[in-house]
Amino acid sequence: MPRTPLAIPFLLAAATASAGPVSSCAANGQGGITCNIFETDAQGNPAEVSNVFALGTAVIAGWVVLLENPLAFVNDLSQWSDALHFIDDGSGLTAATAQLLSDGCNCFPPFDTVNAAPHVFLVETQTGTGDDFTDFTVFQAPPNTYNIFSGAPGTAGAVPEPAGAALGAGGLLVLALASRRGRSGEPAGAALAAGGLLVLALAGPAGRRRGRESVQ
Repeated sequence: MPRTPLAIPFLLAAATASAGPVSSCAANGQGGITCNIFETDAQGNPAEVSNVFALGTAVIAGWVVLLENPLAFVNDLSQWSDALHFIDDGSGLTAATAQLLSDGCNCFPPFDTVNAAPHVFLVETQTGTGDDFTDFTVFQAPPNTYNIFSGAPGTAGAVPEPAGAALGAGGLLVLALASRRGRSGEPAGAALAAGGLLVLALAGPAGRRRGRESVQ
């Protein structure tokens, strides 16, 4: 019987041990779901296009786009960090699965495609470790919460750029582009709320509203 080299099982074990988390959703006890969304494939390997993962509930189909900084123009794809796609289930309205696209994939949809669908633009969290498994931006569409893991542009302790001063204590912004008639020439910073958090037209599960004005 041929002997299996000891190095092979060791390498396989090391590869398994180094696998990262996988995108998933679970009920949150508030009548909705909480999703932790990572730049990994179904095996937890780093990937610019994530696995397609089940949401566990029906939500509005559309897009959530993370912008690199508050002064980014939303139609400038070079300023997009990640795009979370709530995939149309064939109904033309709802989604039961989602997938995260990241800037290294060179596969972002055209701005017009996003703008024609229910969508939200977020300024991603600006200060953190720079680690895709540690830093995350929260997209809240009550009762659903989506934690989108993506390395922050800045690192902890760095002096913020002037635009960052407008983020406020919450550090999370939702751009005023939830409607189809978003103004592509307006920088993200123009939509900042005084409290640092602006959530637009995001009310509950898809079954509770029939509009196509926002994603959930």
